[in-house]
Amino acid sequence: MKKLAANGEASYIEGYMNTGYFFKKFTPTMADVTSLGGDAVLNYKEDSYLIRLADTYLMEAEALGATGARAQALLDAVRARVGLASVPVSLEAIKSERRLELAGEGFRFWDLIRWGDAATRLAGKGFTANKNEIFPIPNKELLGTLLVQNPGYNQ
Repeated sequence: MKKLAANGEASYIEGYMNTGYFFKKFTPTMADVTSLGGDAVLNYKEDSYLIRLADTYLMEAEALGATGARAQALLDAVRARVGLASVPVSLEAIKSERRLELAGEGFRFWDLIRWGDAATRLAGKGFTANKNEIFPIPNKELLGTLLVQNPGYNQ
């Protein structure tokens, strides 16, 4: 990112725990700024993807139990798009493909929760099993209601 800023291709302000590295796939550059009215930051030409075809293919392959011809075809379609050879379909193959294909898109945490892998994979990051799978309810949402805070969070 520093190189993009030095070349005048993007603006960059260092933040907390800055490494200087970012995923480029969703980084707007100066070339993405439009001449439309309003705040330029809200008018980048780059689209925001809410769901991608590869994500749906991998979700379906997982839902099929990661077995069978259809699940294999779905995994192969995702891999073939980027020139990768076929691998035998399995839950481990789908997990690996989701990690690579959807890197930096905000899916990893939820995948680890869904698979039951979060407690082991995120233990070194402060994850607590049977607590961090759900978020706390904000205190202002609890005030004046009969709602009870989610387990593991103090009120």
